[in-house]
Amino acid sequence: MSKSIPNGDWANQQESTIRQFVNEKLELIMWEEMKHFLEIEQAGTLNMRNGYY
Repeated sequence: MSKSIPNGDWANQQESTIRQFVNEKLELIMWEEMKHFLEIEQAGTLNMRNGYY
């Protein structure tokens, strides 16, 4: 016998999963943009951001 998930719980789980996915992808995009900026656009300077090399 299978248990069904109530609609409210299903919607909350789905929303949580989608939010987590979008959050991870946006964070990845921001890291890649920062990496691109530091490596490509600032080629002649030191690679520093907030005191880190």
